[in-house]
Amino acid sequence: MPERSSVLGSWIKRFLIEYLPTERNLAVNTLKSYRDCLTLLLPFVASRCGKPVERLKVEDLSADRVTAFLGHLERERGCSVQTRNQRLAAIRSFARYVSVRDAALVEWAGSIRAISLKKTVRPRIAWLSTEDMEAMIAGPDRRSVTGRVEHALLLFLYNSGARATEAADLQVEDLHLPERTGESARATIHGKGGKIRITPIWTRTAKALAALSGDRPPGCRSVFWSRHRKPYTRHGLIELVERAAARVPALEGQKITPHVLRHSCACHLLRSGVDLNTIRAWLGHVSLETTNIYAEVDLRAKEEAMKSTSPDDAGDEPRWKTRGGLLEQLKAI
Repeated sequence: MPERSSVLGSWIKRFLIEYLPTERNLAVNTLKSYRDCLTLLLPFVASRCGKPVERLKVEDLSADRVTAFLGHLERERGCSVQTRNQRLAAIRSFARYVSVRDAALVEWAGSIRAISLKKTVRPRIAWLSTEDMEAMIAGPDRRSVTGRVEHALLLFLYNSGARATEAADLQVEDLHLPERTGESARATIHGKGGKIRITPIWTRTAKALAALSGDRPPGCRSVFWSRHRKPYTRHGLIELVERAAARVPALEGQKITPHVLRHSCACHLLRSGVDLNTIRAWLGHVSLETTNIYAEVDLRAKEEAMKSTSPDDAGDEPRWKTRGGLLEQLKAI
């Protein structure tokens, strides 16, 4: 192969521009995550090699340097183990891409892919009570346009369990809001990996969304827009949820994000008797194993299960004692 094939930059360019969006068809946010990882990695490796980024070779990206980079993320940048593993997954994906296309680099790729992911402890699932959730939704001042949009957005996040990006990307044509806003009201949500799901929405959610039509900025097809009259972004949604949580005294000091509202939706569905497989489809989970975490965190369900299995006569004498000794019972069988 020509010498230029060993230049790291040309491989990365093809990986990001050709392979990920076309062959893998990855979501935009996933592409940005891979891009950000490599943007951090290249200057780090260049500083260790003592050469400009543009002159780096594939071999300069050694397993030792990748390991040092991962340590740098945790120690210097304060990244969590989950973030460290996410960055490593992107680097290993790049190594695999290179090895498939250049047999001479298979050994190099193997050393990169041999770097292990760190074991992580699953973080505690945070979710809100119905009272706290309703207090957040009631917070915005609906006398103003901004307040009506914020109220409808919080209501939609709780009702649908949508991710922040999914809600920000929601378009007018994704809503089905009949005039009577009955059971047929629903929203089409475009999820991760291009997957589409349809979620029913409550009557009050449908009414709140329908009320926004007269206030929508000219030419805006996004369902939700900010006070700057521009479509909400993922970061804008996060800030909105933080502001709404700050208005609720019971939530003081807690970190409330759109994903907490998503967890709240799932836990409240579970408490209402909705089965896990339906919740999986509702949230857009690929695997039921992901949804099972909600069964694990519902303490009330565990307490009820304990009560249902505990004997009613826990304080009475065991039946084997009230009917004579053990030998007498054995003879009676």
